[in-house]
Amino acid sequence: MEKNSENTLQESIKTLVYNLHNEYGWFNEEELENTPKRIENFYREWYGTRNFTFTKFKVSGHESMVIMKNISFYSMCSHHLLPFFGTINVAYLPKPSGYIAGVSKLVRAVNKIASKPQLQESMTSEIVDLLYDNLNPLFVMITAKGQHMCMMMRGVKQESATMVTSSVKYSGIVRTELESLKNEALKMMGE
Repeated sequence: MEKNSENTLQESIKTLVYNLHNEYGWFNEEELENTPKRIENFYREWYGTRNFTFTKFKVSGHESMVIMKNISFYSMCSHHLLPFFGTINVAYLPKPSGYIAGVSKLVRAVNKIASKPQLQESMTSEIVDLLYDNLNPLFVMITAKGQHMCMMMRGVKQESATMVTSSVKYSGIVRTELESLKNEALKMMGE
């Protein structure tokens, strides 16, 4: 990021914090001085999770479903800039002479996509696309369970409501087996 845009971002955050303080009296002197820097540092750190190399390994004769369950994620609602968080399950079926992901790369893929303001529905689809594009499997499916602070602390104030989304992408080769693949994945995910 260029120095000029860093200054603009920092000034914008500082203006927001000062305006909130002027309106509601929320911050003390230390917070007025340092909270804008903390917020900026958070966004830089969060954005930094987007950079990684997707490691994959060639396999031969592998025709077993690969499942990674309960990957924690933290994202932000693009409508209110409030967090939503939860868990993601990943299932994919490599091609017989295809690729499997380095196990930590499944987590990093989730972190990469989750680290921006967005809707949960979009996040779920983007994770499927990232995995499908990198692994070229026969089948990939994601389920995401999220709790949204924009529903918990404002509006309808539902503390225990959980949003569940899923997304699937598959090769035409498995079109006739799609329902059984989805059922196998969901069973192995514990859904």
